[in-house]
Amino acid sequence: MAAKVQRLLGVPGTLNARRLFTVLLLAVVVLSLPSCGARVAPYLGVSNGVSQGGVTASSGSASSVPSAGLAAGSLPGASSGGMLRVSGGKVATSTSVSQPPSVSQPPPLSQLTQANFSFNPAVQAAYCPAAAGNTASAPGVTPTMVVAGNVSGITGPFTGSFSAGPQAVVAAFDAVDAYGGICGRKLDLLVLDDGQDPSRNAADIADLIARPVFAFVGSTSDADDGGVQAMVKAGIPDVGFAINPNRSMSDVYWSASGSVGASNGGQAVYWDTLPRGLQTYHDFPTRLAVLSYNIPMSANAGSNYAHLFHHDGSTICYEDFSISPATASLEGDVIEMRKDNCNGVFTTLDVNGNAKLLQAMQQQNWHPGYTGGSFDTYTSAQITDAGVGAAQGFQAEIPFLPLTSSSPVIQQYESELRTYEPGRQPNGFGLEAWANAEMFIFALVAGGRNPTRAGIVRVFSSLDNWTTGGALSPVTPRLHSQAGKCDVELIVKGDGFFRAWPAHGLNCNSVLVPVGPAG
Repeated sequence: MAAKVQRLLGVPGTLNARRLFTVLLLAVVVLSLPSCGARVAPYLGVSNGVSQGGVTASSGSASSVPSAGLAAGSLPGASSGGMLRVSGGKVATSTSVSQPPSVSQPPPLSQLTQANFSFNPAVQAAYCPAAAGNTASAPGVTPTMVVAGNVSGITGPFTGSFSAGPQAVVAAFDAVDAYGGICGRKLDLLVLDDGQDPSRNAADIADLIARPVFAFVGSTSDADDGGVQAMVKAGIPDVGFAINPNRSMSDVYWSASGSVGASNGGQAVYWDTLPRGLQTYHDFPTRLAVLSYNIPMSANAGSNYAHLFHHDGSTICYEDFSISPATASLEGDVIEMRKDNCNGVFTTLDVNGNAKLLQAMQQQNWHPGYTGGSFDTYTSAQITDAGVGAAQGFQAEIPFLPLTSSSPVIQQYESELRTYEPGRQPNGFGLEAWANAEMFIFALVAGGRNPTRAGIVRVFSSLDNWTTGGALSPVTPRLHSQAGKCDVELIVKGDGFFRAWPAHGLNCNSVLVPVGPAG
């Protein structure tokens, strides 16, 4: 990501003094962070202590993950260790990109469909390999480059969760660029940090629209509603994973992964994949407690999950949607949940909050039949931060195949991240942003030599049940779908996450359930 901040500073145009200071400060902050955040989940890939399909915690906590990218001051000409290479505005370590192998000629572009689209970047570049006939066909498109924007919550209360989004898009774009780009155009990404603040999100979106950028790709933030009005007014496609409903329901929003905040006529709706799956596999909590932070994203999700489980037959025995991320202990909540005879707990807390919960449960010797959280908890840091003993039996619901899967698409994401963003760690938000980058690349290829915003929107509108090669739950972008139609439930056993259900593939037994007012 450091390379992309450097690209942003190198974009032609005039910056006023205050904005230049802001961007320079962002560069210093990002370059000084170990992985674009206080915590980035340890690597979950097949080469990192994985056995029998599980994700182990052998890599240690996030603090043991080496920093990656450029250290502060490691700009061209600096002598901070490691040769630097500058090419076309990109700064990268000389060891981060290997020489691409050759690829055979792919099928004719006229025969391209979403079913036969390849996620191999060599094939993607070979669909349209030459630059002859290229024009500056749209804002953010030149004969040699397509410039996209990304505004993500790199810093803020949920540090370490959302930074994986822009990292994944950078990796996907750089992988294609290594083979010459799409129709001879390199793919560039301009990244800004909104600090998970809606007003900053709006300012950053407006900044990038003015530069201009062709589209927004992979933006990941709980403040993603700030810039929606500006994107709609500009008619600029927004390709990503929405957390807030007014983003997911906007006319310019397109997604390969759905959204957290989908609604139906102002009514928030969730797939009941998790409670229905727990019923099917005999793990359903009849008396469920729900915990969340006092942060809107977390509290809204907690309330919606409480409605979802109640709809499917669970009594909500206890709720606490006012937990501060700075809370030292959750023993008080554990004592109350035990007093209320709860036999299950679902949380919308982050890894740190869940670690406090699991430690308090261990200290109080209280072990309900079910304790689980969302896909953000699918990281070996959840095990190491809580302690292996305390983490036993903790469950995580994920709307994609496990990161240890033999799926070629999952392995492609992890390979590109290792190669082009070395040291960055894959997680659910990263995989979903990468999937959205891939859908954007598909639209660029299918949209013709000289892309326009209207052209890629026509491609997005034509997609049905896009699954990113079978790796994610199916989504039809034009329907502004709620994420999570299909899922996999994972459980901590020993020092790793293993499948609880289904035994193979994705569980897609679900219906949409109204859970409360949207937003």
